Amino acid sequence: MRALLVFALVITAAGGATGKRAEAATATARAAADVTGYARDGFRPQPMPAADLAYNDSPLAPRVDPNLHDEQGVRLFQYNGQTYDHPVAQAQWGLSNLRTYLANRDPLFLDRAVAQAQRNLDRKVVSRDAWWYPYEFDFPRCAQMPVVHAPWYSAMSQGQLLSLFVRLHEVTGDQKWREAADRTFASLLLPPGSGLPWATWVDDAGYLWLEEYPVTPGVTGERVLNGHIFSLYGVYDYWRLTADPRAAAIFDGAATTLRHHVPVDFRAPQWISRYSIGCPNSYAGYHPVHIGQLLKTYEMTRAPVFAGLADLFREDYPTPAVSGTVVFSGGTHVGYRFNSAGTILEQKSLTLSRQSNANADQRIRIPGRGIHYRIYNGALAGFLVSEAPGERILLGAVVRHVYTPQRTLRFGTGTYTGYQYGPGWAVTASRTFTFSQASSAPFGASAWVNGKLSYQVTAGVYAGFWLPAADGLQPAP
Repeated sequence: MRALLVFALVITAAGGATGKRAEAATATARAAADVTGYARDGFRPQPMPAADLAYNDSPLAPRVDPNLHDEQGVRLFQYNGQTYDHPVAQAQWGLSNLRTYLANRDPLFLDRAVAQAQRNLDRKVVSRDAWWYPYEFDFPRCAQMPVVHAPWYSAMSQGQLLSLFVRLHEVTGDQKWREAADRTFASLLLPPGSGLPWATWVDDAGYLWLEEYPVTPGVTGERVLNGHIFSLYGVYDYWRLTADPRAAAIFDGAATTLRHHVPVDFRAPQWISRYSIGCPNSYAGYHPVHIGQLLKTYEMTRAPVFAGLADLFREDYPTPAVSGTVVFSGGTHVGYRFNSAGTILEQKSLTLSRQSNANADQRIRIPGRGIHYRIYNGALAGFLVSEAPGERILLGAVVRHVYTPQRTLRFGTGTYTGYQYGPGWAVTASRTFTFSQASSAPFGASAWVNGKLSYQVTAGVYAGFWLPAADGLQPAP
């Protein structure tokens, strides 16, 4: 195991054989202290283009920071009438500014990214040779979990600052950021210790957690989904920089935890995903974050199971903010108003002699009642109508997932028809083919196209066509 401690390297250089023995002893002690005994399914971090790395799809930072900051341009946080440093807010703002610098090469943005990172180095706490970035305010959570008391530490902030340090080193070449990355990654290797900072633990079933809200005494945590994955991004960035096998091991363990716990403990079938295991509430604002993170985990691992989980979350509760034209067939249609529990408060019928259109500004799941469009003009303005292919459909491709790398679509024996669409999402071409034996083809995206879940095939007989979901058609697991 490679020793990453700067002081150990200095001793080696200055002390010859004695220094080498000291370095070896330090490495052995560190190895013995590393968290162990967690499940690993064999997920390997895979290289990806820089443009596809986590955080690189975020909007560019504005020149003038609209949020609370000090005279050094460092993001601050107000809570209970007081102002604090907030490691996650500073890490995220630093990453946003660094991305903006790489886009426009304006040194203002690099300076601001450096300022966020430097503030955390100036505030760091050193424990067990690792660097930690404290929160200096008590933080209550839901009734099931105790208050975390200052100073407290979080795998989410450790992981996001790790990403910032890695990327600053890559951009500037400054060894200060490499040392910061080494020491910060070291924090994610350490198991809980009495009276010591910790952020990584193994639950009773043997699964590794990168814990956003560690709780002591007693080793436990809230097990927050988004915090675990944001920390995983940092481990991935460190692996990119170093190829350290310890990073690959932690990455595997954290991804294995997702594979096991997401479908069981975080998924709420036909509803919004849960925030955490300790506080199993559903928050609509975090649901698309979870979906994006699972897709990014697919990119980092190339393991289709994570894309499949993202697709399940999308089907459970698709992003509501979808607008467009709804096509109504001739016949009778019913609009509804519901309360938050899905109870009907009001309904209105409309009978059409022929096909007609209206506009919608939401496509939303109603508890226990399926997907509905919220109509904002015409006779059913203010009402919701259910999605029903052949009766009421929203034109276009909505809630699209793009897969990098492409996935594999499996065909059972049978006949399938694919479609191409033109302006206004009218069908411009169709292709029907019968498979006498099982087959497969790559697909690069999926979406609800004109009211039907469909797969965009990129090669083979259906290349360039959208293929609606059907019996016998299945993405490879």
